[in-house]
Amino acid sequence: MENALYIVLAPWLVFVVFAFIAKLLMAFAKKRRGVAIAFGIFVQMFSPDPFVERTIETVMVAKQQKRKQQEGEMLDKVKK
Repeated sequence: MENALYIVLAPWLVFVVFAFIAKLLMAFAKKRRGVAIAFGIFVQMFSPDPFVERTIETVMVAKQQKRKQQEGEMLDKVKK
């Protein structure tokens, strides 16, 4: 019976703990504390990007277009 009580209360306890941590981090962020900024950076670094392939492809296409444009400008300078 006691295990059932723990099973029922565990998700609520986790939710309350995360809510408290979020409130604390928001308070730190409003005061521009380094802890909140560092936590945000770490979360951004370690969270997966669901659009990684699309982002990489977009960057590669942009670089190719820029390279072609630069080569075109170089050819125009040579022709003049």
